[in-house]
Amino acid sequence: MIDYYRVTNENRVLFGSATKVLEYIPNDLKAWNRGLMLKVFPYLKDVKIDLAWGGPMECTANLFPQIGTLPGHPNAFFVQGYSGFGVTPSHVVSQVVAQGMLGGSRHWDVMSSIKPAKVVGKENWRNVICTLGKISHQLAGYTNGRR
Repeated sequence: MIDYYRVTNENRVLFGSATKVLEYIPNDLKAWNRGLMLKVFPYLKDVKIDLAWGGPMECTANLFPQIGTLPGHPNAFFVQGYSGFGVTPSHVVSQVVAQGMLGGSRHWDVMSSIKPAKVVGKENWRNVICTLGKISHQLAGYTNGRR
């Protein structure tokens, strides 16, 4: 998994990460995030962390963002499931959704036609399924030379 960071317009550091293999939410997000941040930026050891947030990462079965409109509400648009790759595709996906809002395009038609796969057991086994997905994705990266 990746660490991500940037300097904001307020000259603050925004730093984030994901749990490496096992899907869980740490009890003390500030302490957990500080430990990860200091591995990348050890010289920030005395910097105060103002805010830490977290939650389950939303993943789709095909790791592709889902877009569309709500059934029965053609003016209610949604985007979900960036699967940990939100920063990069969000720029393109938001342009496609804007095209959809303005009446559609071939890009909107293609992307909104991709139906989400059903994941059996996700209500009760979410953490296990997410962990297995992370392991599978990481192993595929290693075996295909992406690491």
